[in-house]
Amino acid sequence: MHLVDTVEVEPERVEDYLEVIGTPGMAVMGDAGASFVSCATTCDAIGEAVCIEVRWSFDDHVQWDEIRKNLVLDPRYHQYGATVASLRVRGTRRFFTLTTPSQP
Repeated sequence: MHLVDTVEVEPERVEDYLEVIGTPGMAVMGDAGASFVSCATTCDAIGEAVCIEVRWSFDDHVQWDEIRKNLVLDPRYHQYGATVASLRVRGTRRFFTLTTPSQP
């Protein structure tokens, strides 16, 4: 299962956002039990907000409930959450289950 956060960030704040994901974000999420999968951005050269997708993995919703409990109990998570929230314009969080497409 993947947790996918997709956020929009003003071009001048992209590096700050990525730094927060890479430093406290990786530590907090990893210590809680999530595994980092990937981080991707759209182009910042067109003058629009940049989309950043950050993907974490874990086994299932049962494990996510444990991860979420660990996050809530970790004071670092609250600072991390406040910091990324201050840097983004908007965003979504979705849970994806890996599947295999049907073959004709």
